[in-house]
Amino acid sequence: MPASELARRDTQSRPGRTARGRRCPWPLAAGLALGAVGTAPAAPIQADANMLDWLESAPKRAGRHPAEQAPTRDGASAAEPDPGGRTAPAPVIGARRALDPRATFTARAHLVTSVPDTFGGADVADLTGAARFHAASITGQRTLSANIEAGHVWDGHETLGHVSTFIDGPSTFDSDGNPATPEYDRHATAVGMMIGGRNGGSAQGAWQPGIAPDTDLQSGAIATSWLGPAYSLSFEVSTDTMNAAYGAMFGTADVINSSWGATDATGSSSLALITDGLQSQNPGTTLVVSAGNSGPGANTVVAPGAGYNAITVGALQNDGANRYDAVADFSSRGPQDYADPVNGVIVNARAAVDITAPGTALTSAFYGGQTGGNNPGLAGSEPFAGNDFYVGALAGSSFSAPITAGGAALLHSARTLDPELEVNAASADARVVKAALLNSARKIAGWDNGQTRVGTLVQTTQSLDWASGAGALDLDRAFDQYLSAGTRDLAGLGGGLVDPIGWDYAQLGSGGWNRYEIDALLRGGSTFTATLTWLREREYDYIGSVADDIAQANLDLIVRDIATGKVAQSVSLYNLVEHLSFVLPATGRYAIDVLYSGNTFDTGSGFDLEQYGLAWWAEAPAPGTPLLVLAGTGALLLRHRTRRRPRLSQRAGLLAALPWRRLH
Repeated sequence: MPASELARRDTQSRPGRTARGRRCPWPLAAGLALGAVGTAPAAPIQADANMLDWLESAPKRAGRHPAEQAPTRDGASAAEPDPGGRTAPAPVIGARRALDPRATFTARAHLVTSVPDTFGGADVADLTGAARFHAASITGQRTLSANIEAGHVWDGHETLGHVSTFIDGPSTFDSDGNPATPEYDRHATAVGMMIGGRNGGSAQGAWQPGIAPDTDLQSGAIATSWLGPAYSLSFEVSTDTMNAAYGAMFGTADVINSSWGATDATGSSSLALITDGLQSQNPGTTLVVSAGNSGPGANTVVAPGAGYNAITVGALQNDGANRYDAVADFSSRGPQDYADPVNGVIVNARAAVDITAPGTALTSAFYGGQTGGNNPGLAGSEPFAGNDFYVGALAGSSFSAPITAGGAALLHSARTLDPELEVNAASADARVVKAALLNSARKIAGWDNGQTRVGTLVQTTQSLDWASGAGALDLDRAFDQYLSAGTRDLAGLGGGLVDPIGWDYAQLGSGGWNRYEIDALLRGGSTFTATLTWLREREYDYIGSVADDIAQANLDLIVRDIATGKVAQSVSLYNLVEHLSFVLPATGRYAIDVLYSGNTFDTGSGFDLEQYGLAWWAEAPAPGTPLLVLAGTGALLLRHRTRRRPRLSQRAGLLAALPWRRLH
């Protein structure tokens, strides 16, 4: 297996400072029936921490090899079984499930690597378009981003000294027995820097800042124990620790990143129920998770990414020239199995990956202390001191997720700096953020969401590409899609006249429809893209550790030529995203219809009202072109509008918004 690089950028050895974080237990955790730490798993699940195999070469210091050597260990391949030989149990599917707070679940990394120049590579902010936000002085300020995984982000690293909040549960692993010292971990430290690292130390450079460097980065830990040898990426997690970290951050953080996972083809595990339920109840927080590293086979996305309500991110491969134009072979993907309490399991029915981002040949912060996956209880544990080391050749969807989470934080930051958006709660809604990111994604070679032509109608029942979702993260385009769009949420909760580029938050009653008529002539032969997102109705009661799988609405996305009728539709039955990207057949006036055609399932709740996020991108001829002259009407000239417009009527009428239930 190729070795990765661990490197120090300066010429002085500076010992790491002692960081005294604060543990912030979930204030209502005492209401849980907690089991003893170390209890044998009641129902262990093979899981994927979605991480690179940490096999280092000698560290570098300003290009010279020092005498000391980095800690090394034998690497484990992605195909290796869990050390305990345990396999995933069959999913339990039911509308209501009481979760055992004493049960633990086994997590493990599926590992890959590649080797770039640690400090000389391309700037990921340029590759992903984040530099567009940075150039506008939008860097994550006025946002809170949480990284939740096995261990904590190390605030002793020179890029992460601003991290000061650490969330633990009563049974979170604590190697030294001192609640004042967080259980720092190497994986969390690398991931955390990619979200919100900042320049620090005496030798600073472009390799240090994360995608959203000015976000308030906080850390949550869920591991109850680590398994295997030193620098382990296998760990156990319990309902108790999930309640503590996710319960504290949902409804508080703008963005949560989770770069770990557990085997769960149908998204029915307790892990998926917890995160999906909390996302549904707290849509002001955007959850971003890694897809996993078990590709290239189908049905390999892991929970919580295998659930239904997060933004699930796959990994793109660096081609050796800093181009990320293809999905990495190891990246998990669909088609994924679907399940619900009424219909049971439907195999190969849904697209579980939403979007992709760079996931190989990356550099980030290194932590070598003896806590977390390098705690003294693990064979081969040795300290590696220094607060200014970095590791290169990182690969895995563990890293594509925080890059995307940083992008989501930039959207949240942008809204706080825009007077119109700041006072509009819809601009922070996870469905809107997801729709904007997916609709602005760049289509990579081979992208295929199953669109076929049925007569003159373009149709997909697949929605997204099995491996890349809507495509590659493109924050440059997302800037225009979300921030500078002509339509940025309409007044009310129905349809209306809209500009060629925009987004909306709205809702529908069952059987109803909303129409978005584009107030411009669109050019035939141009690409039209639209994305519709909503949430599965799941709830999670952290006090009783009870999860409810209640209902899933079936929404359809339809594009019409106003003169001739329907031209395209995305009508997948089992997804929570509908997506179209196709070439308009002729120059003319077009409209988008969102239809609530019924429920994929309902456990008897009478569920009949759904909120959604919608984003669209169309091209209009410039005013004065021959196309407009032929149209013969000045009313069709493209006008840039940022004001809200009146809604078009729709059959279900305007309905009151459902309340959002917060858990604290």
